[in-house]
Amino acid sequence: MFDDRVEISENAEARLRALLSEGAPASSAGAFASLPALLVDGDDTPEAIHARIELALLCAAEGLLDSALYQIDELTKDARRVRDLSGDESIVERADAAREAIEEAA
Repeated sequence: MFDDRVEISENAEARLRALLSEGAPASSAGAFASLPALLVDGDDTPEAIHARIELALLCAAEGLLDSALYQIDELTKDARRVRDLSGDESIVERADAAREAIEEAA
């Protein structure tokens, strides 16, 4: 479905990893594995959006840029919708910062 891993610069990887939360999984596989439990209550919760941001950032840091770009495109739209429902402004700020870093890495 997506292209293979690509090499990204150390600076780009460091920028992506700097956007991760302290409790972020160590890999995209770990982030993906944690999603089903969060999505039980739906994908319109701040927690689900933050988990999806972590997944997109980890994918990009691991060189899975096609996957990260696809995820972040939908994620930024969803973040705005969830912000409107929850009032959590940090969701959009974080999604936009992740999008910028992912697009720059690509």
